[in-house]
Amino acid sequence: MIVVFGGYGVFGSLVAKEMAGLPLRIAGRNRDRAASFAAALGAEGMAADVSDPASCARALEGARVAVSCAGPFGDLTLALPEACLAAEVHYVDIADDRGWFARLRGMSDRFRSRGLTAACGCSTLPGISGALALVAAERLQEVRRARVTLFIGNANPKGMAAVESAASQLGRRFEAPQGTLIGLRGREVVDLPPPFGSRGVYDFDSPEMDLFPDLIGAHEVRVKVGFESRMATASLAAMSYLGPELGVPFSRAITPMARLASRFGHSGGYVKVELTGPDGERSDAWIGGAGEGQRMAALPAVFVARGLYEGSVEVQGTVTSYEALGARPLLAGISAAGYELSP
Repeated sequence: MIVVFGGYGVFGSLVAKEMAGLPLRIAGRNRDRAASFAAALGAEGMAADVSDPASCARALEGARVAVSCAGPFGDLTLALPEACLAAEVHYVDIADDRGWFARLRGMSDRFRSRGLTAACGCSTLPGISGALALVAAERLQEVRRARVTLFIGNANPKGMAAVESAASQLGRRFEAPQGTLIGLRGREVVDLPPPFGSRGVYDFDSPEMDLFPDLIGAHEVRVKVGFESRMATASLAAMSYLGPELGVPFSRAITPMARLASRFGHSGGYVKVELTGPDGERSDAWIGGAGEGQRMAALPAVFVARGLYEGSVEVQGTVTSYEALGARPLLAGISAAGYELSP
């Protein structure tokens, strides 16, 4: 049994649909929504709250793998990972929150001692970006600078958890290997494949700040985010001067308008990694497409959860999706699902 927490939400529903045919349990705070969505997949549905230990324990009965798609992760307790340890269930999530990732890393020895895997960040950041970085780094003798761009098409659904996660970074200072950065500031321009082209992108705090120095030897790491809607990108950059205290409630207020605007544009997106060596030599890698960007973001969690359920993923402790599957197999699987990979 695979239990998908937050399984009827934007990302949870994508993860669950990709695993249709496997024994699934859809868990969420709304019992009726969980049951209705589960019925459409021929799965079980039940109420569960990832912040309630007893609720998590009930949802994990008879399970082999738990997948957490219930964010924002920065606000969560460790109730679900702790419940997975107690029930001897593998854990997978789609978190891109740097603090959450660090907390899960701190539980690595406990998962390993029980022969379990905790796969964290199995989405675009840092799952796909890390795989791209490893591939791009093969072409350089030394990496000095890494720039990661997550670019999101306008027609992707806007879940409230994702909105709050992004809004929490507005104007917030965070530490990168090269010094202090400010969330949604530091505009740079990145060149993306059609139909997007050259776009302005802004600083975003993400686990790559902690991972990439060891992973590829980068001395400087920047993670950038941008949106197809130039107005949305410029608005978030402007709101960064409000700070998270005002930016979060303001973002909640304008989310209904953003959902209306999402009827236009493309549903795709890209993850691009650009590496620079000490003499200015470059090595880039990217993956994405004009459509179904959020499906692409869900695939690392799907691949890892399926591998854990079937027994093909054997690495233990807290890992990323590229550590669980290998960088090239992960990217090959996403490419085979219909996304363009370069190189």
